Amino acid sequence: MPISSKIIYRVLNETSSRNEAREIVEWFSQTIEGQHHLSDLIDRDAYIMEYDADTGKSFTPLQSENLFNRIEKNIRNKRLRRFFFTTAAIFLPMMLLLGLGYYISSRTTLFQATEYVDLYIPKGESGRLFFQDGTEVFLNSDTRIRYPQRFGFRTREVYLDGEAYFNVAPNSKRPFIVNAQKTFVRVAGTSFNVNAYSENETIQVVLEEGKTSFHVNGHSYYMSPGQKIEYTKNTGNAVLINLSNPSNVSLWKNNILYFHDTPLIEALKVLERKYDVQFNLKSPEALNYSYTITTKNKDIDSVLFELQKIAPVRFEKIENNIFVSLNE
Repeated sequence: MPISSKIIYRVLNETSSRNEAREIVEWFSQTIEGQHHLSDLIDRDAYIMEYDADTGKSFTPLQSENLFNRIEKNIRNKRLRRFFFTTAAIFLPMMLLLGLGYYISSRTTLFQATEYVDLYIPKGESGRLFFQDGTEVFLNSDTRIRYPQRFGFRTREVYLDGEAYFNVAPNSKRPFIVNAQKTFVRVAGTSFNVNAYSENETIQVVLEEGKTSFHVNGHSYYMSPGQKIEYTKNTGNAVLINLSNPSNVSLWKNNILYFHDTPLIEALKVLERKYDVQFNLKSPEALNYSYTITTKNKDIDSVLFELQKIAPVRFEKIENNIFVSLNE
């Protein structure tokens, strides 16, 4: 850039403004033209000092030293700034990637071994979970669930032994998988009930909303809302059934007891878990009866009283033991 000789003169005589001084110093330090001009001034100053030391019209030794110090400092600062920006250009993307990786890792198991939590809901109780992705889970009595402290980067996976109702937060890129006794249910975002007690002969999945698929032995069964799939473990058969009121199956999460044409043997298993009692069968013929009932009675005595109205089966309760027989 063209520099006025008047500005150079004012700078050298310390009568310039700060902006003018900064402009000249940058011109001296950053341009070839300025460096040549500075070199000529130094040569001239040295010549004058040698042959006309008393003129006082050029650089004094102190002025020369100050000027050189300012120029050297300015050049050093420029180099530091260039080094900083070069370094930043290299390391900032790396830091951003590391920061992103830490953010992801703090919410998933991408960079570390998966740590699992095992939770058991005892008989006579129920539970409720909220996972970090927003998924809500209701857990029925005598249910075990195993889940990671943080879900994986690609999937959200849990392990179930018992009964649970899942209200899964939508995420099509990270499917939610419920494993239960060599079967699994795969969803992206939906509401469904899984009944998979290890001692039961069947595994039942009822879909209320969304879409899901049931997988076992290499086979996949795709379900629509309002459908139930019932898988029999010993035969390997899976049956898809349409339900008129699929939400009835999960009424247990609202503390409502629901039986629909349920054989007594199955009803007794439900009551044992819900109320933490033990049934003792005195009359095997009582197992020939089935029950249909919906009740919100909280105590076992009230439930047994209602069941006795439906069929000629008598229940005699002694502490936590209940004896089942036919009416005489």
